[in-house]
Amino acid sequence: MSWRAVVAALDEHAAFRSQVSLYLHPLAGRATLWHVVRALLAVSPPPREIVVVHLQGSNTQVDVDADVQIRYVAVEPGTESRALRAAVTPPGMTVLVDGSAALVTPATITRLLRAAEHGVASVRGDTELATSIAVAGEGPALASADDPRVPNGAALVAPTHAEELLQVLDRHTLSDAAVALRDRLVRQHERGGVSFLLPATTWLDVDVRIGADTLVYPSVVLEGSTDVAGECVIGPYSRIVDSEVGRGAELKGWNYLCRTRVRSRAVLEAYARRGDD
Repeated sequence: MSWRAVVAALDEHAAFRSQVSLYLHPLAGRATLWHVVRALLAVSPPPREIVVVHLQGSNTQVDVDADVQIRYVAVEPGTESRALRAAVTPPGMTVLVDGSAALVTPATITRLLRAAEHGVASVRGDTELATSIAVAGEGPALASADDPRVPNGAALVAPTHAEELLQVLDRHTLSDAAVALRDRLVRQHERGGVSFLLPATTWLDVDVRIGADTLVYPSVVLEGSTDVAGECVIGPYSRIVDSEVGRGAELKGWNYLCRTRVRSRAVLEAYARRGDD
């Protein structure tokens, strides 16, 4: 199936009280919008192009390594609906996703595409007042609505996981999304053979790698492109940033590593610091 994607990054909420666009606020080490784009790219087959529609003067560009063309279209405030209609008008299957829906998964987008083969489909909650996070259908059909984000008579597609409906609109929903994404990442690592003694206190970024049979104690923070090999012990209250921990290494706890490497089988005593401060 050939399809294209449009991402609506149009809701700059004053509640954030920030000079940074809400779509660029970090979530598990990456911009909120990055997670949406990555979910689209992970669908098989991927979209032939992604168009990000954003408000003029708002920086929403994200660094994504992809073969798919990503275009950014700036629009004047007050013209959002008209701009979205223009973006989805080209013939063919189109998916329109809200840029604040950082937890949407490739599985849900795939199901949405399948449902849209029979007409316009929408991913939202099961109440009439629920907000849609994604819609799909033939471009002209989506463009026929006053606002393509609220199509008429769309078939309801339930998300694969309930937390996918969460939209990052303010600081509180950003923290809710961070918790949900943390839990998702922990489950992924657990399936890969990693043990977390108290997962609810662990924080880790989306690019972190952890090898099998590693034990992570409570209140550990793993950031950036950190790579922890297998059979390691990461003691409590340790923070590791953009670092490499060799196989079988042990951190006793309360350690701080930043842009450094710990050799295999090494033991770091409690409170030891390595790398950049």
